[in-house]
Amino acid sequence: MNDKDLEIEYLKKIDLFQRYNKHYYDKDKPIVSDQKFDLLKKDIIDLENKYKFLKSEYSPTKSIGFKPSKNFQKVKHKVPMLSLGNAFNEEDLKNFEKLKKYIKLKKNMKTLFLKMVLY
Repeated sequence: MNDKDLEIEYLKKIDLFQRYNKHYYDKDKPIVSDQKFDLLKKDIIDLENKYKFLKSEYSPTKSIGFKPSKNFQKVKHKVPMLSLGNAFNEEDLKNFEKLKKYIKLKKNMKTLFLKMVLY
């Protein structure tokens, strides 16, 4: 594939990425699965890493999500919301488990400290 064809394919993916973002964040009506969205995002990033001339201000490496809908209500969670993010393999899952254990350890240490101080 020549550079022009690569650029056309890349820009189509960027356009699709923007469309998916708009439906998810602004319209609150996703049109693809999280898996399909994540794979598209990974594909765009892989193309950019392999072909340095491919650039867009709308790239997932240059932007964060999409402006959320005004219809979303803010919620404060008692326990931090954790996400597998873009877990694609076993190593990603192991890293997620390590993070969960670390947070639990910190929480348990805080509880232990409070018990020691209060009693």
